[in-house]
Amino acid sequence: MKPDLRLQIPSTANAEHGFEKVILRLVKGGPERLAIETGQIDAIVDTPSGNAILLPEAQQAVLERKARFRSLLALSSDWYWEQDQHCRFALAESAGGERSGFDLGHIIGKTLWELPFDNLSDTDWQAHRTQLQWRATFHDFELRYLDRNGAARWISLDGEPIFDEQEQFKGYRGTARDITERKHAEAARQESTRFARATRDALAAQISVPGRSVANLGRGASTKPAANVVNSLLASLPAEEYQRLLGGLEPVTLTFGEVLYEPGAPILHAYFPINCLVSLLTTVEGHQALEVGLVGHEGMVSTALALGINVSPARALVQATGTALRMEAARFRDEFLQSIPLQQALYRYTHALMAQIAQTAACNRFHSVEERLARWLLMTRDRVRSNEFRLTHELLADMLGVRRVGVTNAASALRKRKLIKYGRGEITILDRKRLSAACCECYQIIRRIYHSA
Repeated sequence: MKPDLRLQIPSTANAEHGFEKVILRLVKGGPERLAIETGQIDAIVDTPSGNAILLPEAQQAVLERKARFRSLLALSSDWYWEQDQHCRFALAESAGGERSGFDLGHIIGKTLWELPFDNLSDTDWQAHRTQLQWRATFHDFELRYLDRNGAARWISLDGEPIFDEQEQFKGYRGTARDITERKHAEAARQESTRFARATRDALAAQISVPGRSVANLGRGASTKPAANVVNSLLASLPAEEYQRLLGGLEPVTLTFGEVLYEPGAPILHAYFPINCLVSLLTTVEGHQALEVGLVGHEGMVSTALALGINVSPARALVQATGTALRMEAARFRDEFLQSIPLQQALYRYTHALMAQIAQTAACNRFHSVEERLARWLLMTRDRVRSNEFRLTHELLADMLGVRRVGVTNAASALRKRKLIKYGRGEITILDRKRLSAACCECYQIIRRIYHSA
């Protein structure tokens, strides 16, 4: 029977020190050696030092336990850390790869408040130090910093105090998780909720004619176009036509990265973007998706419904968080069949969108990455109605169908010419006129088609 061992992992012996010599020194009798060889003994004790020396099989078990611990740690966090009794970092190890861009080697020997986190005040840090002085466990301690590329990122720390056998405080240990995507999503939801609330409150008042509220308009009361409607396609409709559509439209928030539908999937809703941006992507097995169309406030997502088709020919991916007006597909089909002005508006828009798709295919084949990037930035600017928007090089690479390094080189060239600036995932167009001159003729061709439609 194996003895009940309550031992600490030894520091005086390991696999490199030669266990045979240790055993020969400590174990004199044949029966003891036989017990060791048959695996009945896990460790032996060096009486002068009092250290328990684990045998190879026991050491292997310890390594396996450590491996299981690290596996579980990787599932729950991005890195593991330990601090000494002065709350200085003594250990920081990645649990699952460098996913956060945080320089772990830079923090050794420093306290949290000595590191370049920028979201806490002196009062906040004093409260945290008081918590540590009380030896309290803490959870979800959120900190913001700039990564190696200058982009703002967030981490969340959990920590607990460590005590030795004599109940003496030895420091803290804990885990950290990268929560950047969650913080961005929270900020986007808050902004979109505010915008959606304002849109919903103002929606009934968006259309007006001199001297009368649209709520008082009857059939045939006015044929003036809808004034101040935030979706340009809907704004092209006569006021009474839009008024009839109003009962089936609801404002919704579309979030960056959200897929509205996939190729071959049923189309459940028609979307009329207000301040969001939606890419139409074509997918080929074994290759990254390639953007073929871009839809903003000027049009409608899911034009296939207007052609009597109920399944999507492409992937619709939200590229900029914002608000849209949504209508159920069945309700849209009914309204479309009843409204000649809506039919005419959607036929013109569908023609323009098809021309955009064809021109984009030719542009991707024949023009340089720098020209294509300039075109994409200008088209995005026109649809979000702002010179500033959030884009990453990874996203642009997917949209243009090129490698990330190609986008980086093209963006750097435009920045050197002072046409754009970028940093922390934000791009600003500095000179729209010169940027238009720097791009290929495809931008102006597509723009003229939409204006004529």
